[in-house]
Amino acid sequence: MTFYAIVSGVGAAILLLTAGYLFGARQGAVARDHLRRQVQVQAASLNQLQDQSSHDASERETSLRSAIQEVLAPLVERERISLDLAQLATRPGRRRELVPLLDRIAEVGRFETVLLTNEEGLPLAANTAGHHTEQLAAAATRLALVAEKIADENHIAPLSVMLRDESETTTLCRIFRVQDQTLTLTALSNDARLASVALDPALAKVQVALTAPA
Repeated sequence: MTFYAIVSGVGAAILLLTAGYLFGARQGAVARDHLRRQVQVQAASLNQLQDQSSHDASERETSLRSAIQEVLAPLVERERISLDLAQLATRPGRRRELVPLLDRIAEVGRFETVLLTNEEGLPLAANTAGHHTEQLAAAATRLALVAEKIADENHIAPLSVMLRDESETTTLCRIFRVQDQTLTLTALSNDARLASVALDPALAKVQVALTAPA
């Protein structure tokens, strides 16, 4: 009996140990599976966060690029106009080239009217599509007188005068001299980005066209 009791006890212990091992192994498998699912969920969340962060960064970059382009657009446009006006071709001593030259200036600068007047306010030439040249000549004369008055009072010689009216139209007068004669090149524009130096690159071309008698 004692032998059978011992064998039974040993068998029971072995069964108990085996059951405990199997239970532990099963619990370990369940725990590992749970941890694996947690790792997968966390990895998916991390990927989602990375994608969202990348998307947000891309949106911020796009927004910043658009803002920079919007700020720089007027400067880029001014440089484009200046470069194109500086590259206009004309032939020296050809006053009959004035009208075609003013046509090109109006086209490049997107001006409605480009008018050249003398110091008496008389129109010398205007672009073909120009309108209200007489009124513009009168306005240019008044603006030139204002510039002259400023020069008398403050010993400053203004080179340009720019006026913007209620209709958002800008009148730009560029005062210059050719052979001891004061002339005014006036442009009419609806572009609010127009700069006071917009006509400067074209002056040399106008001066070349004025170097000979008509």
